[in-house]
Amino acid sequence: MSSKSFASAKQIGLQRPVAARRLVVRAEAPEAPVKERTAVKKADKGLLGELSGLGDALGPIGLTYSGGIKPKEHSSVPEDAPAAASGAADEDSGEASTSGRRPPSISRMTTAEWRAKYEADGTVDLFVEEEFNSGSRLIGGRAVHWGGTAGFRTGEGPSAGDAPRHTVVIHNPQAGQTVTVDVPEDRYILWEAEDAGLELPYACRMGCCTACAVRVKSGELRQVEALGVSQELRDAGYGLMCVAYPVGDCELEVADEDEVYELQFGRAFQEAALDPNSASVERDDFALEIANMDE
Repeated sequence: MSSKSFASAKQIGLQRPVAARRLVVRAEAPEAPVKERTAVKKADKGLLGELSGLGDALGPIGLTYSGGIKPKEHSSVPEDAPAAASGAADEDSGEASTSGRRPPSISRMTTAEWRAKYEADGTVDLFVEEEFNSGSRLIGGRAVHWGGTAGFRTGEGPSAGDAPRHTVVIHNPQAGQTVTVDVPEDRYILWEAEDAGLELPYACRMGCCTACAVRVKSGELRQVEALGVSQELRDAGYGLMCVAYPVGDCELEVADEDEVYELQFGRAFQEAALDPNSASVERDDFALEIANMDE
């Protein structure tokens, strides 16, 4: 069928009816801007108050995300730094930081420069390839967009080359194998082992589950991103290979995933979410039935 066979709604006389509208004006005292109200609420609640809703947002992880919470320290622009030192800040936003200076920008372009390059005719290509959408189209995101290496200095990418290397012995009872891999101190154990051709258990690859959990039989691991094991479990000798750096030579044993999951999430979930009589449960009967898998 040719394109001439189609007619628009306007051509055939079809128009959407427009309902009459009435504007009502009330004389009321203006509310504080949303940002101000939010800031007041956050100031009243404090850090733990801000994190009170993380249980639902993080799922099982949120139920064990408590005692070790500390405010994160952010770097700031020095007091005597010139305005240009804060980077290519969004000069069109009209917003300033609480200290009177904009925070440093991670962009290499100002808003005007970006618009001149990507929006010259008033439109933006849906598939424009620039740094802001690089994370969704490139492995390595912004770093790779600018010609760098994916994961460099993050533990996932190649070692910087100047880090000490350590011998890591991994026993895997489930597979009946023992492997040895030489791992630099700035590389995650799982990623280095895979580059060496070894196959080890994994799932999320970001420290949030227990598929790659191990018991540290000797040595020490640095694993600040390991949300999948609490500080209590780390102190008991558990670790996650996908986000663990070796601090020295070490010997690891692959742990049973279900065992570690129960230690990390199962008991806390049972105590905090599945007991209808628990003080922490504020749900209706239907929600409790679903939580108990009684549909």
